[in-house]
Formats: sequence, C-alpha cells, structure tokens
Amino acid sequence: MNFFEQQDKARRNTGWLVFLFCLAVLSLILITNLLVGIAFQLISGDTTDIAAVYGSSSFENPGIFSWRNFALISLAVGGVVGCAILYKWWQLSSGGKAVAESLGGVRILPDSEEPNERLVLNVVEEMALASGMPVPPVYLMAHEMGINAFAAGNTPADAVIGVTQGSIEHFKRDELQGVIAHEFSHILNGDMRLNLRLIALLHGIVFIGQVGELFARGGSDRRSDGRVALLGIGLMIVGWLGIFFGKLIKSAVSRQREFLADASAVQFTRNPEGIANALKLIGGYSPGSEINNSHRSEVSHLFFGQAISSLSSLFATHPPIVDRILRVDPHWDGNFLYRGNETRERKLEEEQQKSEEKRQRVQEAAAIGAAVMTGAGESALTDNSLSALTDNSLSAAREKIDLIPEFLYEQAKEPLGAMSICCSLLLHSEGELRQKQLEMIKATEFQGLEKEVLKTAQAVDKLQEHCRLPLIELLMPALKCMSAEQYKQFKRLLMQLIRADKKTDLFEWCLFQLVQHYLAGEHDPELKSAPRYKTPGQIGDEYAQILSAVARFGHEDEESAERAFNRGAGAVSLYNIHLLPAEECDVQVFIKAVNVLGLAYPLLQRRLLIGLCRCIEHDGKLTTTERELITTIAAIMGCPLPKLEHLDEGE
Repeated sequence: MNFFEQQDKARRNTGWLVFLFCLAVLSLILITNLLVGIAFQLISGDTTDIAAVYGSSSFENPGIFSWRNFALISLAVGGVVGCAILYKWWQLSSGGKAVAESLGGVRILPDSEEPNERLVLNVVEEMALASGMPVPPVYLMAHEMGINAFAAGNTPADAVIGVTQGSIEHFKRDELQGVIAHEFSHILNGDMRLNLRLIALLHGIVFIGQVGELFARGGSDRRSDGRVALLGIGLMIVGWLGIFFGKLIKSAVSRQREFLADASAVQFTRNPEGIANALKLIGGYSPGSEINNSHRSEVSHLFFGQAISSLSSLFATHPPIVDRILRVDPHWDGNFLYRGNETRERKLEEEQQKSEEKRQRVQEAAAIGAAVMTGAGESALTDNSLSALTDNSLSAAREKIDLIPEFLYEQAKEPLGAMSICCSLLLHSEGELRQKQLEMIKATEFQGLEKEVLKTAQAVDKLQEHCRLPLIELLMPALKCMSAEQYKQFKRLLMQLIRADKKTDLFEWCLFQLVQHYLAGEHDPELKSAPRYKTPGQIGDEYAQILSAVARFGHEDEESAERAFNRGAGAVSLYNIHLLPAEECDVQVFIKAVNVLGLAYPLLQRRLLIGLCRCIEHDGKLTTTERELITTIAAIMGCPLPKLEHLDEGE
C-alpha cells in the first residue's frame, strides 16, 4: 500500500468532516432559535401571523422574530451551548489521565514485574524512544476482556496509553507493537486533541436535549399551562437531531483517522503483519473489541477497535474490520485468528526473551563501562550501537535501551530511583561543589534520596553521553507517580543543583526543561499558554538566535555553520535573517528565544522544527548536544519531533 497517499487522503477527508461538524452545531443553534421564538410567541398569546411577524423589522412593531430579538435569542442559546462545550473541555483539560480513569483504568506502575504488564510497558518504551517523545503512562482496564486499546491527551506531554485486559492476555509482541504504534500515530498525527474536541462539541449538542428534558418535566406540572412543556419537547427533538447528526459526523471523522493511524503504524513499524494479525485476532475473538464501561459511547472513537458492536455502519466509529485488514494485507485469505493455549506458550517465550535481553544489556553496559574506564570512550561503541542512536525503528529503540546499564534501567522504574538519576546527572565533577550539591539533596524532605544518589552517581558518572537522553525519557512514567507537592519540591531541588555553580549550561537547561514540560500535564496545567504567533516573520529574530546556536553547536567551521543556517532559514522562508556571531550565541538569550517559539501556533511550530532539523542534517552528523537541543525545543513547543534522517552519530 502507498502509506503517504493514504495519509494525505485521510487528512483531506477529515478536514471536510470537521467543517461539517461545526456547521451542524451552528445549524442546530439556529433551529433552536426558531423553536424558542415560536414558543415565546405561543406563550405570550399573540395570534399575529408568524410569517408576517418574522418579516417585520421595524422598531415600532418588531415582533418576536425581529432581527433584534433573533440576535438576543441566538446569543443566549449560543452562550448556553458554548458554556456546555467549555465545561466539558475544562473537564478534559487535565489530559489523558482523566479519560483513562473515567473508563476505570488503573496506572500500571513502571516497576511492575507481572509478565503481561511488563511486556506492554517495554513496547511503549520502545515506541516512545523510536518516535522521539516522552514515555507516556500506561493504564490497564482490568475488567475489560475485549481486545482494545486507546490513546488520550491534549499534547504528547499529557498523553496516556490505555489497554484492556484482553489485549495484554492475547496479543503477541509484534501484534502489541502494531496496536501501540497505531495509538502513537494518533498522538503524532494530532488525533488526540481532535478527539477530545469532538467529545466537547458533541456534549454541547447533547446539552440542548438535556435542557429540553428539564423544560418538559417542569412544563408537565399542573400549575403550568403546558406550553413550557411543548417548548421542552421541541428542544428535546432538536437535541436528538443534534445527537444523530453529531454522532454521524463524529463517526465519519473517526473512521478516516483510523485508516490514517493504520497506515502510519505500518510505516512506523515496517511490519504490516503485526497490526494485520491484531485485527484478525479481534475478528476471531468472541468478545471482539467490545467495551462495557458506561462512558463508552462518549469516548468510543478513541479506541483501536469498535467499542460498541451493536452500532449500525452509519454510526460505527471504525471502518469494518475486513476493510482495515485488506488495506494493510491485500493478500489476506479471509481467515481470522483463533488463539487458545498459545497464550501460555507466548508468555514462556517472552519470559525467555526478557531474560536474554537482560543478559545482553548487562554485557553491553559492562563493555561500555570498561571502555570508559580505559579511555577508549566512544570508539568502544559498535557500529550497530551508533546507528541505533540515530535510527527511528523499534529495534533501534530497543538497542538504545540496551545501552543503558541494567542498574540505572531498574532504578528508572520507581519514583525515588528516577529522582536520584536526575540529581546524579546534575552533580558537578569538582569535589567541593559536588559536596555542596549533596548537602542540598540531604536537606530536602525526600528520605533516602541522598543515599540513592550516592549509589546512582557512580553509574551515571560512567554513562556515555549518548545514553543520557534515552535515560531521561525513560524516567518520565516513574516521575509522574509523584504527588503534586513532591513534584514542586523536586523541581525546586533541581533548580538549586543547577544554580550551585552560579551558571547554567545547555545540558542542565535541557534536563530541567524536559522534566518540567513532560510532567506539565500531570502537575502544572497552568504552564500552558495561548499561542500568539502565526507567521515566521513575527518571531524572525528569535528563530535566528536559535538557528545560529544550533548551527554553531553542530558545525566546527564558519562556512559549514553558515550553510547549515541558510538551509534552516530557507525551510521556513526567512531569507532576511543571517548567522549571528559566536559571541552573540549566549545561552541565556537562547533560552529566552526558545520560550518565545513555544508561543507559536502548531502549524508554525512544526515548520520551525523542520527548519532546525534541516540545519542539523546539513553535515550528515548528529552530535549529542544537537539531539538534546532539538528534543528539548520540541518538548517546550509540545510538538512531535520530525524524523532525523541520513545522519551518523558524531562525537
């Protein structure tokens, strides 16, 4: 299949469907206005011909249907519907966590040793590192035996992955990879935010019917003349019509996004068999992908498979499973998969694989540590290890994880260990200053943190620079287990450690920004600011500052830096900016400029990031500093990182 053609087609169709959804909302508001006007006319007892009154526009005898009253009614109804939409949007503003918990999901702890849970955590880790985004928390719907999964959230920082018990019990590793890749595609394609907006818009339409039901009940009272009840019934009918057309369009939008996510998942994993077999397994499994939670109707379009099997094809949120299979496996023979005792055998195989992976990681870490101690440095890394650090495949992501020493990998799974790794990464090499930082850690309210830091610091000191970023990304699920108060204290501690030497270097800034922005959805929703800038020209000076710094950090000579700069500037059509002198590429100015870029609109952010990637790609090498910088800038923007291609890891 042509994945890019399928993606473009799905995006175009989705744009039209969203437009139709908004048009339906406005049409229903207008119909409601008409209904309210007629009801007020009847309640007032005015027998004037409705058509004549509707056409009246004089101020002396405006009638209930004058443009003035029509505008007032429109404003009132629109305001009520708008408030209902905003209220629902506020409920969903905390991100995917709220959705997962409303569905009965329970967070899988990062240090879980249950085989099925460990498998899904490993796959999510690999997918996150391969896609260049933070590792999201995983929620398990333990009472759902249907095979299904979902992704929810407003941004990559507050995204979560949800899986059902049926999924983790029946999927093999490659099938689970295909499904998780499908959900990550929803994150990277911006579907999560679109899905939450559809929930909020539909709630506004439903609210019209709820108001009508309230009026109908109130109007049925004996003290009422019944005309209020008539108004209520009319509003209920409008609400039902709204629900009908709203769900119709929402389902059509969802079906297009599912085709897009399937295509992206195959492109992402390079293994169409994985997601195809997952779909075939759902087709041959008696519970299918059914979800039994009472909130399933509201969020059915978030799931991997059809959450409500009884829906007609018009209201189905997912394309027919046969169509989805044929799109990724055109040569399918029509037979579904039926799996029984294979599940137990799969668990045994995965346990053996897990033990082998641990053994390989220990050997790899020992080899790298020995190379560091003997001064061999980066030359000790194999060619495969180097390519893994620039490759975006799942196998490369696993190799990135394998490069991390086993002790640090295990520490990263629980909150105190993750905190100790962050602190260890910030410890200064100079003895007196390092001791001062340890005293700061000891003075905090985190009992046992100093002891953990002393243990992890030894392993962190031997850690290759290439491994720092993957390790930081692996820490996020454990750090998100902290309470809000613990997070505030921890963030304050990080600032103290950074400022201990009275200056901030780029790595310290990157670490702090990654922690802050990846945890923003969990603890700091107030960090989100409304976008201000739509065109590159509005932030040309700031972009020139950042692009100059990136060009100079990644290129040694002036000529190469200038060519890389011009390539990045051309990618965003900023031809009037120039490479700044090295002395003007100050870290503090750079930090302020990045914060300004974070206020750009999403489409502009994506364009700016692509320009920075073009600058990095100019010399065909990717340094550790470049990777950390571009990842941090993407995190601050809340924008998925574009894929870096044709690069070799530099020293």
